[in-house]
Amino acid sequence: MKVVRRRWWLALVALLFMPSAFAVVTINIRHAYGQQFPIAIVPFKGESALPVTLRPSAIVRRDLKGSGWFNILPVKDYLALPHDAAQVEFNDWRLLKATALVIGHVQAAGNGEYTVAFRLYDVAKGEQLVGLQYQVSGAQLRTVAHTIANAIFKALTGVRGIFTTHIAFVTMYPRGKPGHFLYELKVADAEGHDVRVILRSVQPIMAPNWSPHGHRIAYVSFETGWPAIYVQNVATGQRRMVAAFHGLNSAPAFAPDGTHMAMCLSLSGYPEVYVMNLATGHLRQLTFGPDINTEPHWSPGGNHIVFTSNRSGHPEVYEMNADGSGKNRLTFNGRYNADPSFSSDGKWLTLVSREDGQYHAAVLELADSTLMTLTQTSLDESPTFAPNGQEILYSTVVGGHRVLATVSVNGRGYRILGLRGGDISDPAWSPFHHQ
Repeated sequence: MKVVRRRWWLALVALLFMPSAFAVVTINIRHAYGQQFPIAIVPFKGESALPVTLRPSAIVRRDLKGSGWFNILPVKDYLALPHDAAQVEFNDWRLLKATALVIGHVQAAGNGEYTVAFRLYDVAKGEQLVGLQYQVSGAQLRTVAHTIANAIFKALTGVRGIFTTHIAFVTMYPRGKPGHFLYELKVADAEGHDVRVILRSVQPIMAPNWSPHGHRIAYVSFETGWPAIYVQNVATGQRRMVAAFHGLNSAPAFAPDGTHMAMCLSLSGYPEVYVMNLATGHLRQLTFGPDINTEPHWSPGGNHIVFTSNRSGHPEVYEMNADGSGKNRLTFNGRYNADPSFSSDGKWLTLVSREDGQYHAAVLELADSTLMTLTQTSLDESPTFAPNGQEILYSTVVGGHRVLATVSVNGRGYRILGLRGGDISDPAWSPFHHQ
C-alpha cells in the first residue's frame, strides 16, 4: 500500500512540470501525563441478552480503555457485582484501589425499545457523580453506550468525550487487473462501526477534511483523470467542485469559520499554499516557490496556518499568519517532519516524523518545541487529532495491510479500529458538531 500511495504522490508532483458539565472533577488529565486511573465497570444487569457488540458495559469499557487515561480493572477481581445503589459497598472497591465505579442495567421496554441506566461513583468519597437513564431503540444501543462513556469521561476528567464523534477515511480495494483499484470515501463512528459509503470511484480519492460543523467533507478526487477538490454534503450527497485548475489541486482544509479553504495548487508551476473564498472563488497565494509548499492546516482561531515545506532542503513544518506573512519554521528534529495539524486548543501539533528511516505519528508541543513520538509502527500517515485533543487517529501498516489506529497523547492508549477489507488511509476526525 505504501508503494501505491508514494506512486500517486510522484504522479502529483509530475503534474507541476506540465504547462493543487459536570461540576465534580476528580482527575485532571492535563496534569497527569502518562498516568492511568483505575476504574471498575460492572457488567450491566440484563445486557447478557444482547449481542456482545451491543452490550453497553463492553462498549464503555473499550471506549475508556482506548482513551489511554483509564486502567479498566478486570471483572474477575471484583468482590461483588452490584446493579443498583443499595448494593454498592465502597470498601469492596477501595480494596481494589478503584478510583471510580460504574454500574447499570438494560431492560426491554417493549416495541423494540430499551431502558438503559447507569451510575458513576467516586469511590474514595463514596459519592455518586452521575446518574442518568435513557430510553432508546435497539438501533441506538451503541450510540447510548458511547453517550454514557462521554458522560463518564467528562465527569472524571473535565474534558469532553469524543465517543459519539465520527471519522472519515478512504478504503482502496484491488479491482480486476493488477494496479487497478476501487476507492471508497466512508464515514463511520469513532470506533469504526456503522460504516457508510459517501463516494465510490475507480480513480483515487484522497485527503478528506471535515467542515467546522461536520456537515460537509472536502476531498480530492481523480475521477476526471486529474486531481480536483470537491465539497460534499455528508447527509444528502450533494457536492460541488471547488478547484480544478490545471496541474495540482490538493490538501483542502476548511477555515474554522467555514467561509474559506486553504489548499495546495500549482498555478505558478510549483506547489504553493493558497486560500480560497468559498463564496466568490477568489484566490490568495500565501507561499512562493521554488519550493514545495503543501498540507496547510488552520489554527483553531483561524489566525495562523501550518504547512509542510522543503525550503530547508527537506520536509519540515512551518507556520505563517493567515495572510501569508510571518513565516516561521517549527520543527528541527531529524530531516523529515510533515503533515501537521492543530489540536483543538492550539497548543499542540500532530505530524509524521521520520526517525531511523521509520515514519511515526508524533506530537509537537508548541510552547517549548518538544517533539514526542507516540507510536512504534513504522509507516504512519495522516495523523489527525480527536476534537478534544486527547487522541490521535492515523493510518499505518499492520500485517502487510494499511489500517486505522488511534493512540492517546499520553502514549498509553492504543487500538486498531475494527474495519475490514481493503487498505484504509487518509483518516479525518469530525468536530464535535457532527454529533
